[in-house]
Amino acid sequence: MESWSVGFDGDDDVERHAGVGTHQPQAERPLGVRMVSDYICPWCFVGLARIERLAEEFDIELEAWAYNLRPGVPEEGLPRDVAYRDRSFPPGYRERLKETARQAGIEMIAPPLVANTFKAHMATEFAREQGRMREFHRAVFEAYWERGENIGEADVLCAVAEGCGLDAAALGEALADGRYEKTVEEQMAWARNVGLGGVPTFIFEEKFAVVGAQDYDVFADVARRIKSGALQAEG
Repeated sequence: MESWSVGFDGDDDVERHAGVGTHQPQAERPLGVRMVSDYICPWCFVGLARIERLAEEFDIELEAWAYNLRPGVPEEGLPRDVAYRDRSFPPGYRERLKETARQAGIEMIAPPLVANTFKAHMATEFAREQGRMREFHRAVFEAYWERGENIGEADVLCAVAEGCGLDAAALGEALADGRYEKTVEEQMAWARNVGLGGVPTFIFEEKFAVVGAQDYDVFADVARRIKSGALQAEG
């Protein structure tokens, strides 16, 4: 996974690169992209929009993977001013975020509540089983970052699911019985165990990690190099 990684740390780009050479092109098949993210991360939504744009150029097989960005948030969520009262942001950060989101086609607001996203991740697994993961994944981001809904509530998630053509009652039952709890916990444990330090992280072909909502050209360059065979993992 660490063969090629581009990271975003504040305003500085960080690059680690290995294993690039002349190789035969990859056989024609979908390009696997695992998106490790949390719904309360605004840059994750921006990153998703860029991967969706990438899917217009390449055949992408997108896999959503759960991450717990704020493990201390209670089930009912936290008011935003309480959750962030001890945190400061660089000058112009919020304006830059909103403008970057707008350029990606997202009219982003600051939701009044920082949600507990565990149920949202479980609901994503339900949508995956029903073949509607992509639609539902985006719709949850939209519900939170464009409409300010509390995506920690089962009723909200069921309404989002219904809007994606899913069975809301069946999702409600799945959330109530904790059917996907173990799966989500395993995904979060995997992220911790591999030392994943931030989201969004996009893992291409289980080998190459792009960290952060990078410019579209970064994603496109990685995809082209993998598809051409110019980017290969070591060992």
